[in-house]
Amino acid sequence: MPRIRGKTKKVEMLSLEEAVKKYMQDDMIVAWGGFTGLNRNPMAFAWETVRQGIKNLHCMDRHGSACTWLLNAVGAMKIYETDWMGWGEMAGKLDINLNRQYAKGNLILEDYSHGAMAMRFLAGAIGAPFIPYYGPLGSDLYDPKYDALGKAGLRDGSNPKISRKKFVPMDDPFFEDGLVNLVPAARPDIGIIHVAQAGEKGTARWRGISTIDKELVFACDKIVLTCEELVPESELRKNPESNQIPYFTVDAVVEVPYGGYPSAVPYYYDYDTPFLRGMDAASRDEAELKKWLDEWVFGPDNWRELLIKVGAEVMLDIKADSLTGYSVNRLRGKKPAPRMTIPISVARTGY
Repeated sequence: MPRIRGKTKKVEMLSLEEAVKKYMQDDMIVAWGGFTGLNRNPMAFAWETVRQGIKNLHCMDRHGSACTWLLNAVGAMKIYETDWMGWGEMAGKLDINLNRQYAKGNLILEDYSHGAMAMRFLAGAIGAPFIPYYGPLGSDLYDPKYDALGKAGLRDGSNPKISRKKFVPMDDPFFEDGLVNLVPAARPDIGIIHVAQAGEKGTARWRGISTIDKELVFACDKIVLTCEELVPESELRKNPESNQIPYFTVDAVVEVPYGGYPSAVPYYYDYDTPFLRGMDAASRDEAELKKWLDEWVFGPDNWRELLIKVGAEVMLDIKADSLTGYSVNRLRGKKPAPRMTIPISVARTGY
């Protein structure tokens, strides 16, 4: 059956605790927005999800992040469809928690290529059941013997959100350009995205890398946004070309400043490399990981208390420069990033 989008959604304004309690449930298929562990991770939402004991999640996204790192730290994920089992380029890359859960047999990993996952979300966004993609040709990822969900007996149709096949090869019937693989649409139950600004009706925007978040909002049944700041909808409508998310796709908005920490939100704050590396170091020993979770996840009463624990010095240190969008205080190699003394437009063009 084709997916028909019903009437326009009416957005709810909720607290972080309320949003997780209402919209997250055990066994859901969840898509996390942002880019790897470094950019706009909806970390506050994942943090509260872990605190509320949500488990057996089927996650689907283009790459690991600080969110999936945290879920794997407590074993809250049971299936992961992705294209990269890492999480943060500045923090060891490989998600040690994921590796541990997989080695114990607690996690099913279904691997696609970067392009294939992007195309799957594009198919979900436009309402198509599948989409052709040449990239997988010749890759072992598309050998039936590496179909993890199929081997687990989960492609039997009992869950309508899991496709009956991982891919289907076919000959191009239109231009006779040879073999092409069809990959199934991504159809998550819910998508969680952290944005810079959101209006009271759900319109949202950010600056910097988008990855597949614009497709994600149309592919998922429900969408919850966390935002750095809630702004008047009328202000967002003054420059509609700057908005990436239309209001009618959004179910709930949560205002949670620094909700992407320790990842970055361009023009708000930079990613906190030392904190990310501390997470990676803790994950390499289960006893140390438990201490880290007790201190940073289950210890604070709420997200605000976690930020207070991080400290004002760090918050000021990662504050983004209003011109470049990143911190000029943090080291980039052996010295801080340069502070712009002339407009970027002049620096780039010479005019």
